[in-house]
Amino acid sequence: MSMRTKALLSTMSAALLLASASPAFADDTARAAELFATGNKLFDEQKWAEAEAAYQAAWDLRKSFDLAGNLGDVEMTLGQHRDAAEHLTYALEEFPAGGKPEVREALLKRLDEAKQHIGTVTIGTNIGGAKLYVDGRFVGQAPLAKPVFVDPGKRVIEAKLPGHDDVLKTVDVEKAQAQEVNLVLAPKIGGAPGGKSKVLIGVGGGLALVGIGTGIGLLVAGSGASSDAADLRKTLVPGDCFGPTDPAKVASCTELQDRLETKDTFTNVGIPLLVAGGVIAAGTIVYAVLPRKKATTVGLVVAPVVAPTFSGLFASGRF
Repeated sequence: MSMRTKALLSTMSAALLLASASPAFADDTARAAELFATGNKLFDEQKWAEAEAAYQAAWDLRKSFDLAGNLGDVEMTLGQHRDAAEHLTYALEEFPAGGKPEVREALLKRLDEAKQHIGTVTIGTNIGGAKLYVDGRFVGQAPLAKPVFVDPGKRVIEAKLPGHDDVLKTVDVEKAQAQEVNLVLAPKIGGAPGGKSKVLIGVGGGLALVGIGTGIGLLVAGSGASSDAADLRKTLVPGDCFGPTDPAKVASCTELQDRLETKDTFTNVGIPLLVAGGVIAAGTIVYAVLPRKKATTVGLVVAPVVAPTFSGLFASGRF
């Protein structure tokens, strides 16, 4: 961009900032204008990094097409082609109807130069509202209105939506090339972390508690019956329960036999229940904690995909 073009942008910016200032934004507007002027001075002195910092600070306070144009121009000089393309695109989209044609032409030319150093990716998803990321950088929510500028090389495109498994795809982007990426989001099974079923986890946990609790209760009751049997034995002498004729001894021997049978029953049932409850608890914990294995069965998913430049059906599967 020539000094003449930058001067035109600077003049238009000052006028627009003053015209659009309101009491609520007066401080930010004044500060943005001050930073813009500082950036222009640094630009004229060819202090590109300092000019970029001043323009960026002004941009953070108040966005405008002319500020975007100057910021994009400096970023081009610094080799920040993706950032430059984004700001130059904004400048053209917000360019006023009464703006000077030569300024618009200069912005278009600079944007074309930027696009020769970067690629564009059109991201499509089957569900609107998903948050989209490129290399971890948030680029908007689906459906995106326009393609995304990306640096050349391997880029990771990702979509996230609550209640659905995250989807990511790695693409190899070339300079001055456009690509389309389709991301199909699938609901999480049961909505539990890692796609695990909350129903299975709940049922497993419940059965484990019942098994362990009942087993412990029966063993405690069996221990009580064993203690009662020991107390009864103390009232008898060896041989009293072999053909007793004394009614009192008959009653004591009968009660002793009942206590011993009760102890055996509670123990024989309680131990398996306790073991089963422990096994179920361990299995439930393993299921809930370990990562879910990817399905290896043959399958096909067909889902609608909507993107800025196309729409249709996208099929994916494992064969």
